[in-house]
Amino acid sequence: MAYQLYRNTTLGNSLQESLDELIQSQQITPQLALQVLLQFDKAINSALAQRVRNRVNFRVSVPSSF
Repeated sequence: MAYQLYRNTTLGNSLQESLDELIQSQQITPQLALQVLLQFDKAINSALAQRVRNRVNFRVSVPSSF
C-alpha cells in the first residue's frame, strides 16, 4: 500500500485519468491499466529513493506550562 502513495500526486492523477479514458474508449483493458499503475508505483518509488537527497526535519517544543 505504501507504494501507492504517489498516485495522488499531479502526475499520478493525470496517469489515472488517461488510463480511465483509454479504458472507456476500449483501447486498453482494465488489467493492462492496472499493470501500468503498478509499474508507475515501482518506478516513482525507485526514482525518488535513488535521486532525491533532500530531507526535512521537524522539531517541536512543548511548552512547560499552560
